[in-house]
Amino acid sequence: MFFEPREYDLAGRITRLTTRHGSIETPYLFPVINPLKQEVPLDKLLELGFNGLITNAYLFYKRNKGVAKPIHDELKWSKTIMTDSGGYQVLIYGDVEVDNKTIVSYQRSIGVDIGVILDKPTGNKASYKEAVESVYETYRRAVEAAPLISDSDQLWVLPIQGIPYNELVERSSILAWKLPVYSIYAIGSPTVLLERYSYSKIIESLILAKRLLPPGKPIHVFGVGHPMILPFLVAAGGDLFDSASYILYARDDRYMTETGTRNIRDLHYLPCNCPVCSRYTAKELLELPRQERTRLIALHNLYMLSKELKSVKQAIMEGRLWELLEYKSKGHPSLREAFNVLVKYRDILKQYNPLSKPDTKALFLIDRSSTRNPRLEETKTRVSNILGDSLRNKHIIVIPAYRKPYTSQDEYLDLENNLRDNDSIQVLFIHPFLGVIPPGLSSTYPFYQHESRFTTRDISPMEIGSLLSTLSRQGARKIIIVEAGWFTRKLYTKILRAFPDLRDKIAIYRIDEISSQIPL
Repeated sequence: MFFEPREYDLAGRITRLTTRHGSIETPYLFPVINPLKQEVPLDKLLELGFNGLITNAYLFYKRNKGVAKPIHDELKWSKTIMTDSGGYQVLIYGDVEVDNKTIVSYQRSIGVDIGVILDKPTGNKASYKEAVESVYETYRRAVEAAPLISDSDQLWVLPIQGIPYNELVERSSILAWKLPVYSIYAIGSPTVLLERYSYSKIIESLILAKRLLPPGKPIHVFGVGHPMILPFLVAAGGDLFDSASYILYARDDRYMTETGTRNIRDLHYLPCNCPVCSRYTAKELLELPRQERTRLIALHNLYMLSKELKSVKQAIMEGRLWELLEYKSKGHPSLREAFNVLVKYRDILKQYNPLSKPDTKALFLIDRSSTRNPRLEETKTRVSNILGDSLRNKHIIVIPAYRKPYTSQDEYLDLENNLRDNDSIQVLFIHPFLGVIPPGLSSTYPFYQHESRFTTRDISPMEIGSLLSTLSRQGARKIIIVEAGWFTRKLYTKILRAFPDLRDKIAIYRIDEISSQIPL
C-alpha cells in the first residue's frame, strides 16, 4: 500500500505516502527547486521538515541534452523527488520541444519517485472550446503513456483539466477514473487564479473533482504555495501541493504571513519567531546583500508553509479543522469566499467527515458559521432520526439550554420531580447552535463537550422556528416552551411572525405555570 490514510476531518486527511525513496506525511507541500540553480541549499529544506521536493523534468532534459542521468545523484538528494513534465512551460509558452512519450520515458529513466505525464493545461483564459480540447488531449496522452508506466514502481500523476468550467472538471475526473494505472490525480493550472486571490473557484473545482475520483488515491494541487489557502484546500480534499512561491516571493522582497504577503520594505516589525525573524529586524534584512536577503526571506517563507501544514494536521487530529477555517476566513475577504464555498458544498464534505473521533476536543461555537460545521449538522440529523415517531401525540416541553450539564438546570429538575412516569410528555432541550437535545444525550459529545458564547443577536428566530416546526411535523400534540434563559417572549413573538402555522401548536409559559396547562 503506497497510500495509507490515518486520520480524517472534513475531506482532509493525514496519510502516509510511500515512494521508492522514503515516506511523506500528507498534507504535504513539495518545494519547487530549479535544477540549474539552487538558491536555498537542499539540506535547509530537510532541516525545515521538507523530505520531498519537485523539480522540472523538461528543464533537466534540456540541461542534459536528453541524456538520462540519475536525478538523485545529480541533485545530491536521497529523499523523494517529484518531477513536472513541462506542463507549466506549455501553459506559459504554448508548447515545449519534447513530446509526451519522450518525457514520460525520460522521467522513468532518471529514476524519479513521482512523475507526471505531459498534460495540456487548460489555462485560466481558455474558451470553453479550448478547455474541452485540453481535457480530451490530456486524457489521450494519459492513455498513450499508460503502457510506458504500467510495470513501473514509480508513482504517476494524471492531471485533471477544465478549470474554470465545473462541468469539464467533472468530465475530466470521470475520464481519469477509467485509468487505474495512475497513482495520483492532480488539479491542473490554477496558478493564475491563485495570483489573483481567486481561491473560491479553486476550492470549488477541487471539491467537484474529489467526489468523482477514487477515494483511496491522493489528490495533488499544482502551483499552490501560500499558507493562507492551504487549510481550505486540505479541507476540500487536497493531499499534496507544490510551489516555487517561497523563492519567487523572496526575490521580490515579499514576506509571507498567515493572511497575505507583505513587502519587507513595508514592515517595521517581523511578525514571526522563525530562526530568520528571531535574528534579524526588517531594517537589517534590507541592509543585507540582495542574494543573502533573498535566501533568508525564502527560508522564512518555507518556515511559514511548514508551520501552516503542521497547524492543519493538528486540527485534523483534534477534529477542529472547521474551527480553524472559521478563524482563518476572517483574515481576508478572499478566504471568506473560500469558506463560503465549503459551506455550500458541506453535504459533500459530510461524506468524508467522521461523526466523532477518539481525540476530538470540545467543539467551539463562535457564531452562526459554527452551526454549518458538517459534524454538528450530521449530529442534528441523527438526533432527529433518533426521536423519529416517538414524539407522536405527545406534549413536548422545550427547555432552553443555557447551563451545562443541561439536566442540572432548575427547570428540568422541577419537571423531573413532577413528571414521574408520564408517558404522554416528552422533555427536550433546545440550543441556538446545537439544536434539539434529548436529556439522555445531554452528557454526550458535542452537547456537553462544547464551548459557546452567544448574545441575542446570534439567536436566529428562523432557525429556532424551523426546529420547532420539525418537532410539530414529527407529530407532537402541543409544544410548550419554558420561558427561561435566552428564550424570551420577544423571541417567541418573532418566531410566530415568521411561522404563523405554529400559532396553534406552540405556547410559552414560565415553569411555575406549566402544571396548570398540561397534566404532569
